[in-house]
Amino acid sequence: MSEITIKIDKTVQKHNMLCRGDFVVVGVSGGADSMLLLSYLIQKRQELDLRLLVANVEHGIRGSESVADSEFVERFCKENKVEFSCLKIDAPALAQEDKMGVEEYSRKRRYEFFESFNSDKIATAHNLSDNVETVLFRLSRGTSPAGCGGIPYKRERIIRPLLDVSSKEIREECANKGIPFVVDSTNADNNYSRNYIRNVVIQDFIRLNPSFEKAVDRFIKSSCEDNDYLKKEAEKCFADCENENGLDIEKLKKYHSAVSKRAIIMLAEKNSVSLDELHLNGVFELLSKSGKFQIKNKYFALSDLKDLRICEIDNNEINFSLSKKIVETEYFLNNCELLKKEFDFYFDYDKIIGSICVRERIEGDKISPVKRNCTKSLKKLFNEKKIPSDKRRNFPIVADDNGVIAVKGICIDKRVCLDENTKKILLISITEDKN
Repeated sequence: MSEITIKIDKTVQKHNMLCRGDFVVVGVSGGADSMLLLSYLIQKRQELDLRLLVANVEHGIRGSESVADSEFVERFCKENKVEFSCLKIDAPALAQEDKMGVEEYSRKRRYEFFESFNSDKIATAHNLSDNVETVLFRLSRGTSPAGCGGIPYKRERIIRPLLDVSSKEIREECANKGIPFVVDSTNADNNYSRNYIRNVVIQDFIRLNPSFEKAVDRFIKSSCEDNDYLKKEAEKCFADCENENGLDIEKLKKYHSAVSKRAIIMLAEKNSVSLDELHLNGVFELLSKSGKFQIKNKYFALSDLKDLRICEIDNNEINFSLSKKIVETEYFLNNCELLKKEFDFYFDYDKIIGSICVRERIEGDKISPVKRNCTKSLKKLFNEKKIPSDKRRNFPIVADDNGVIAVKGICIDKRVCLDENTKKILLISITEDKN
């Protein structure tokens, strides 16, 4: 047994990748990485009673070359009595239709194909060198510490047995064991970001440190350990701070930002929202101020300095329609029950100053509620009534030329209430129309 096989065995055992009797779909392109993976699994097939199926995707990018690669993999499978299935697509054309990059679209279709077989495991040939490329690629575009954890050994059914083996070791093993493979001609095209990192950037680092890939591997493993710990702390934080509205801000602020930010990410994920670093920092600022922050489309983070919430807000404009009716006091008192269906408020008509309108709340609005010896801002009134920020625009405000005289469903101002001198009563009805 070779050193590389022993190394792969250790990875498989440490991460519990294979179980006896597993049905394993193997993603094989024909390159050295995937051919070594397939050869390893064929070697383990009898020992673990594995059922193997090779899934190959011909992307339609390299013309006859990629067709020949698929035929090469199919021949190898026939010779080794392994099930084979090939998906042929025109990735450039289909990616354009879906408004996606070719690489992104190809990856999406590959995994959809792999998952279509309903296998126990899906084995892909990502290796240590791929992991280094991934971390450098993410760092070049900006990433969080979690992104420095690289490619996971396992993700649901997906397993990556070669993740501790470098590309150089893979090619040496293929040469030593006589494992055939094909070479993708586009691997030399440095116009692709991944190829540029692999062929230029990493090679420059290797000149500085011949053990560069191993050094980055140590960094990745250290990052994974740190992230695993912080994730567990964040789960405790989330459980401690979660309430029916979202997250308790006072409790959340007691945690270190490295933990509280991860709890915010969990809140977003629970609401089917993803947060990049820019939006995460925008939401995090709401722990120190009331207001809202738009994450994406209709999704907003909302803070009233008590709870942090993430929800959808309908930004469609709401127009309020107001209808009025003036009645004599005696008629009103005698027919109050009958008239109730016709109005939302009633005021002393002669106490109205100027004209009246219905609108949304504006900064500085105040009201002196009937039977309460106080004057307060509408903001404080909404806070007192525990009305969420995203619901406040649904409360029509009635005002005359002197200010607010009513808030629908909550109160009217004592300035316009009825008294023993009231002669005429103004009935107000409000309807809402979304445009």
